[in-house]
Amino acid sequence: MNVTFWRRCETLLKHVNHCCSSISRSSGNSGSLSRAQFTRPPLSSVSYSVHRHFHLQSVCRANKAEEVKDVTIPQTSDLEKSGDIEAAVNTSINSEDRGRLFAVVHVAGSQKKVTVNDIIVVESSVFPTVGTRIRLEKVLLVGGKDFTLVGRPLLRRSVVNVEATVIEKTMSPMMLSFLMVKRRRVRRLKMQKTNQVVLLINSIEVNSLET
Repeated sequence: MNVTFWRRCETLLKHVNHCCSSISRSSGNSGSLSRAQFTRPPLSSVSYSVHRHFHLQSVCRANKAEEVKDVTIPQTSDLEKSGDIEAAVNTSINSEDRGRLFAVVHVAGSQKKVTVNDIIVVESSVFPTVGTRIRLEKVLLVGGKDFTLVGRPLLRRSVVNVEATVIEKTMSPMMLSFLMVKRRRVRRLKMQKTNQVVLLINSIEVNSLET
């Protein structure tokens, strides 16, 4: 707490005691109290707060003055854990019982979860001609039965390879949008189609992690 505030309170109490003592002397009552009876009440709470404030300040200064010792955290355990995890993932990748692989790819501004022999529809018109085999570069995630590899944000080309084939380039169904504003004679009907590309996922390959 602020020491200046308590000092002002103490000064105010002194003025109040002085005024009370002057009033008692000026009154002509026989039963008037003496000045000794109008002494200032004990400021135990004020003094306690002031002393406590100075004590806290001294403790804070002592804590700041203490030297900070350097604490070395052993990193061997973390390295050993990461090595064990990489070894377990490599074992799962190289085993025959790794299950059906799946991946999350980023294609034409949207994310798709795919697996082998899946057919996905993408709204875009910049893909090559029908029958072209392409590689999906932006792979965010790949996983199997006992493991999952997550990119930050993408996985490296040396780790995962997802290939697809363009099987069709077409237009989307007609989309209608109608706008009406009451009492404004506004009636607008909008018909729109978008370009779409149909892709067939041919293969998902995962290589061992580099240790």
